[in-house]
Amino acid sequence: MIESDIQEATNANNAASGAPLSAGEMLRQAREELGYHLPAVAAHLKVSVHKLEALEAGNWSAFPDVVFVRALASAVCRVLKIDPAPVLAQLPKPPGKDLSPGVESVKTRVAVGPAQSKKNDFPSSKPFPWMGVVVLLIVATVGVLFYPQLADYWKSRTAASAPAPARSNNVAGVADQSEPVALGGSSTDPVPEAPANGAADAGGSAALAGQPSPAAATAAAAAAPAPAAPAEGAPLLHFKASQDSWVQVKEASGKVVFEKTIRAGTSEDIAATPPLKLIVGNAVGVEMQLRGSAFDLKKVTKGSTARFEVN
Repeated sequence: MIESDIQEATNANNAASGAPLSAGEMLRQAREELGYHLPAVAAHLKVSVHKLEALEAGNWSAFPDVVFVRALASAVCRVLKIDPAPVLAQLPKPPGKDLSPGVESVKTRVAVGPAQSKKNDFPSSKPFPWMGVVVLLIVATVGVLFYPQLADYWKSRTAASAPAPARSNNVAGVADQSEPVALGGSSTDPVPEAPANGAADAGGSAALAGQPSPAAATAAAAAAPAPAAPAEGAPLLHFKASQDSWVQVKEASGKVVFEKTIRAGTSEDIAATPPLKLIVGNAVGVEMQLRGSAFDLKKVTKGSTARFEVN
């Protein structure tokens, strides 16, 4: 008789005697019913045929431990598509405490629901009313202590950010000049007329009192040198460079009427219609005349560049 006939006879004897099948016999019976061979199942599970033969024969000594045996049996059941519970029930269980009662207890608690906690088990999470009072008292104390410093700080910031009063000037950019500068114009102080005889007597009395008389003031004004009048036919702007300097002149509309680098030792005359905006680079290396009169570029120079307007 072949091996399969012997096994069928053994199974028939076990069935007749009422003895339950072992785990290995259950796996062998299910495999043979499906027509699977051990090499095919071993290749699918990527284990050796020797391991499957030992599993079906119940030779547990061929395995490292009971856990491996049960895992391999579960994998074979998945391949054969049978219920693994009867097979695992016939296999030896790993040593250790049986956790099934605990698992059942957990399942029962989950099914019934969470246990009701007693009152006062945990402290209330609501904030106490006095906490808000304490916070308000701390904020008020800090405000009272630091209010004078904050007030002084904001006053200083306000004073620093206040705009300075604008001063009218014919040349934009002359910030340190106390009086407007008339560029290219002639300004002469009016000469007072000779006083009458009565006024002369009054002037004499004033002179005796230590004050200059009108006649003396007239004589001093006549003796003072008169400012030079602009030369006739002189250009509006004249530049004479001792160093290379760059000059740009724009009209009020923004049109550039002159833009050039004036080389050292050369000069340039510029005729244009005011108001004009001027930019002079390397201002220390160039001299400027406005309507024939010398103009000091140092007053409108910041760094090495002068920016100003001519009206």
